[in-house]
Amino acid sequence: MSGPDFIEIGTDDPASTTAFFTAVMGWTWEDMGEGRGGYFTDGTRKVGIHEEGTPCMVPYLAVENIEVAVARVKSAGGALMGEIADAPGYGRFATCTDPRGVRFGLHQEK
Repeated sequence: MSGPDFIEIGTDDPASTTAFFTAVMGWTWEDMGEGRGGYFTDGTRKVGIHEEGTPCMVPYLAVENIEVAVARVKSAGGALMGEIADAPGYGRFATCTDPRGVRFGLHQEK
């Protein structure tokens, strides 16, 4: 596993959160179209936005094989939240928690 390569921001007000981070960080917003939301980019990394009742920021850690990484999470006492998801054009994602409930994600490039 390596360091974070993707960050996801959950917010109850995507428009406000998008305006805030555009003003504060100077990030460029890329709309994915068709009501699918979008992401910020600094030219190197992407920061996604999705609607969620409890605002949060989740780092996604780069892994070579997501199934192997999820198995390691589980064997160390962590948990997979939901299922491994395929995101066309972006790769595969898994949201996990450590044994204390700290939320993080795993990301396998496409």
